[in-house]
Amino acid sequence: MTPLVWSLFGLTVTLDVFGQTAFKLGLDRIGDGPAGLDFWRGVATSPWVLAGLGGYCVEAVSWMYVIGHSPLSVVGPMAALSYVGAVLTGRLFLGETPRPRRWLAAGLVTLGAGLVGASLG
Repeated sequence: MTPLVWSLFGLTVTLDVFGQTAFKLGLDRIGDGPAGLDFWRGVATSPWVLAGLGGYCVEAVSWMYVIGHSPLSVVGPMAALSYVGAVLTGRLFLGETPRPRRWLAAGLVTLGAGLVGASLG
């Protein structure tokens, strides 16, 4: 894979984690109270939710380039790195406290993605 493809791959993982985190921040601010149309109005007007949607749009375009220029059997499994990012951002930005088993699972995902990526050679 070329440096451009690697860069765009990193961008897709980063934007996936950003999108998930932005959605969570936006939905937390809406809260559990609204239902039905009020809930969807809150979603449609949340700056965080809209930022997450924007991130996903850029991610989709970047991902199309990545899978168009590299083996899907390599980059597909490596995209699981976003799971690790979600655990990290949950801890760092959302105040979540992942248990040791979740950290272990995130580490195994990272190891697996690394092994898949190493198969390029």
